[in-house]
Amino acid sequence: MSSHSSSYIFTPETFDLPYISIPDRLKELAEEHPDRDAIICWSTDGQRRSIKYSELYTRSELFAKGLAKIGIKRNSIIAMSNANSTEWLICTFGSQMAGLTPLHISLANFSAGEIVSLLNGIGSCTAIVMEPSNIEVCNEFIETFNKRTESSISTQVPTLRHIFFMNSTDEKYMTTQEICNIGSLSRLPLPQISPDDICGIFLTSGSTGMAKTVPHTHLKMIHDGYGWGKNLEIQSGEKFYNNMPFSWQGSYPSVFLAMKPTHVTISDIMTMTCVTEITDFTLRVLKEEHCTSAFFISPVISELVKRETRDLDIFPLRVISTAGLPVDAQCANVIGKFANKFGVLYGCTEIGMISQLLVRKTEDYDNYSCGYPANGTEIKVVNDNGSLIPLGHTGEIYIRQRHRFLGYMNAREKNDLCCEQSGWYKADDVGFIKQDGSLTVSGRKSDIMILGGELVSSSYLEGLLKKHICVADAYIYPMRHAQTFQKACAAIVVRKNKTVREDELKDFLIKQKETYGDSFLANRFIPEIFMFFESFPRTHSRKLDRKRLGEDIQKRLSTL
Repeated sequence: MSSHSSSYIFTPETFDLPYISIPDRLKELAEEHPDRDAIICWSTDGQRRSIKYSELYTRSELFAKGLAKIGIKRNSIIAMSNANSTEWLICTFGSQMAGLTPLHISLANFSAGEIVSLLNGIGSCTAIVMEPSNIEVCNEFIETFNKRTESSISTQVPTLRHIFFMNSTDEKYMTTQEICNIGSLSRLPLPQISPDDICGIFLTSGSTGMAKTVPHTHLKMIHDGYGWGKNLEIQSGEKFYNNMPFSWQGSYPSVFLAMKPTHVTISDIMTMTCVTEITDFTLRVLKEEHCTSAFFISPVISELVKRETRDLDIFPLRVISTAGLPVDAQCANVIGKFANKFGVLYGCTEIGMISQLLVRKTEDYDNYSCGYPANGTEIKVVNDNGSLIPLGHTGEIYIRQRHRFLGYMNAREKNDLCCEQSGWYKADDVGFIKQDGSLTVSGRKSDIMILGGELVSSSYLEGLLKKHICVADAYIYPMRHAQTFQKACAAIVVRKNKTVREDELKDFLIKQKETYGDSFLANRFIPEIFMFFESFPRTHSRKLDRKRLGEDIQKRLSTL
């Protein structure tokens, strides 16, 4: 509902969701549906692995007992490498059963020195669980920082005692199965886990610097699982598709805990180099698994929309949903051809799910619409003075929920900058609330450029460039300019087997003036420089690594 003409909306909280921890919920599922697949993982070489609810619970319990047997104490932090695999589930849920807190981290994206800074920033990290592709990172870590004692891995991280591998042929490192074997010999009781205990520590995207660490509770993650499941209209026993990393909140394995379906995913999506490759393999998996709903990143949706053909055996799905970026209206064109409904979710690592939208008709979705507040969520839009502004006016977005942001563990000085004592979280996003009480997010406040005295959203201009048939991805980098304060530089990734020239892209943007006559788009907003890249650098969560890309652009600019 909306408070008359002011930019404030609120969805009342319903209290019919369970008050339960992840281990207790997993036990319920193992007892109710022991032979139902929890997760199906496909690898790009065609291998398919799955694990049933009952096996997942049993092996996670053994892993927990094994950790306790070798002396890892409750409330310790255990760093968990990104890996969409059955072993990741066992390690994560087992750590939670033992009363530990998993820190979800993409080790391959960090140097040994950065890992040290991250682990020391949160403290109490006792162990690291790596997957086979992390062996080089592991060796670098150990070689760079010599052991202090037999019980300590690193002089730089004195709390670190163990390095495990999910799988390994190197006898130096204990594996998931070996820890489970130890657990099978243990009679130690496991602790009772409260729904309000911390279930995991998640990393922000780190797109503008070092990632910050955010803790969330068991209850928060399960309740968000219900929100994601409802947006995808998932039913118990069905299969749904989400190929993003488990450690990203939008694909964390809480949907199957909440809704009782089977989560189908790809184990090595990080190895794919382009959207076309991801889309092709996605279609293959969907055809094999007969999923009813799917979550795609918006570039994959754009790729689908541009394709002229579809597979009648796969589509239409019940729902195709997306999140993570301001979503252009063209993505809604999946309705009818690829899905019966189109969903959009808006959230952030610090808060989780904030709002959601589900539409049946393409014309019912507007650019960057994010829908209505999630269960128990308040949203307000304010001006620079912190005052509510009228509906339809753009301002900064604030969010407040029962499950409040618990603060950054490795950047505590920044907590006061984004949180008010009254519980409002400053999202650093800009947007407006429409007359119907829905939210539109047009970009990041920190992404706003000043071009010739006008405030311009770089995300908006990126969205226009992505409409071009030859553009796979686009990023707008603001350059300093003496006359207009800033000028836009466009970084472009061209679709596979396509070519496009700079003048063609400029002409394409100019022609958009008729469609976007009331927007910022005008000739002076056309990027002054275009740069072409084979691909963009990505963070651990597959978001654009703005810092690295900005550095690459600066290097090229320095040679002009």
